[in-house]
Amino acid sequence: MPDYMVLRNAAAVRTVSPFERLGPTAATAPNVPEPRVEVHSVRESEAIDIARDPQVAAVAKPMPTALIKPLEVAGAAATGAWGIAAVKADTSNFTGDGVVVAVLDTGIDKSHPAFAGVTIVEQDFSGSGNGDRQGHGTYCAGTIFGRDVSGTRIGIARGVKKALIGKVLADDGGGSSEMIFRGIQWALDQGAEVISMSLGFDFPGAVERMRQAGLPTQAAVSDSLETYRSNLRFFDALMQMVRAQAAF
Repeated sequence: MPDYMVLRNAAAVRTVSPFERLGPTAATAPNVPEPRVEVHSVRESEAIDIARDPQVAAVAKPMPTALIKPLEVAGAAATGAWGIAAVKADTSNFTGDGVVVAVLDTGIDKSHPAFAGVTIVEQDFSGSGNGDRQGHGTYCAGTIFGRDVSGTRIGIARGVKKALIGKVLADDGGGSSEMIFRGIQWALDQGAEVISMSLGFDFPGAVERMRQAGLPTQAAVSDSLETYRSNLRFFDALMQMVRAQAAF
């Protein structure tokens, strides 16, 4: 049976459901959203029934995800951390001090000198273990809060003292939207105020997987498009709940 991601508001009024495991959360005010991402292996008809539950905000099949890799230009000269001046971080009085940042990517090389003095909390959602075998997550983290290295500034917010590193892409650079959504929930639960994600839904990859599974091209494209749309709706529903939480 296929997997389905379920976005549930755990603070909503409970209804009878074959997938209900938790009772009402007494400590949580009923009008404060409490997003919870679950994954169930069920038939499509059962997924439709789940979606009818008032406390369920969205249901979607997981889809492949992939890195958004930098464009390599042959013969291009290194220009240093030009982004520092481009966003005017070099003239800003704000340093990021006191802000908790989450980077959902390929992990991090926490031994890199750019992260000296930063409290790093790691969590692997990819199944390939903590650490960065791609380099992409380390690069992104360095751009956000890295300290100076050998006298060169590389980080925008050098005052950040705590970073949450969620590994949502495996060592080969691929993953699934399930990993991303679980990573977002983890980051929120850990108190993240900024979440960075330099990745995207892999629509062509989803089509190819379905073709390899035996679906005709037209059916593979149609099914992948519906999966893509449902994942966008899932993300929007999660962000609406997060924005609603902010008022409290």
